[in-house]
This record gives sequence, structure tokens and C-alpha cells, in this order.
Amino acid sequence: MSDQLFECGKCGQLTHLITGKTWMENKIIHEYAECEHCHKKTTIFYSDKEIRSLLIKQKNTKPGKYRAKLAAEIQNKMDKLKQEME
Repeated sequence: MSDQLFECGKCGQLTHLITGKTWMENKIIHEYAECEHCHKKTTIFYSDKEIRSLLIKQKNTKPGKYRAKLAAEIQNKMDKLKQEME
């Protein structure tokens, strides 16, 4: 259990950050935080193979314009995937 706290998106209480992940169809990973009070899950993000590949590429890129461009592309793809999944 982490010392980090977050506000549950379902019940609104502060809870320790307990994260988990679920593999879904088409190799999509749902990463979430679970509330220790209501036990509901709050989505952190969804990722697919392409997003995970871009995250690795971003991690191995020196700070600068290209890395910022990668970050924007990753966020855009995550947002689209989240909309598709919900």
C-alpha cells in the first residue's frame, strides 16, 4: 500500500493509492486505482500496443521539442482510447 493518497472518483473519500491493471481484449490494458472504502475503480488510463511503444520511445528521448510532441501524441491517443472504452 502506498503512502500516496487520492480522492476517489466514485465516493469522494481520500484513500491510499492502490493500483491495478486488467488485460482486456485486443491487448488493451486498463490501469486503475481502487478505493479502499467503496472498492470501486477509478481509471488512470487505457493503453494499447501503439501507446506503450510510444511511451517507451518517449522515455528514451532526451527532453526537447520532439519529446513534447510525443507526449502530446500519446495523450491524444490515450484520450481517444478512453472514449472508445467507456
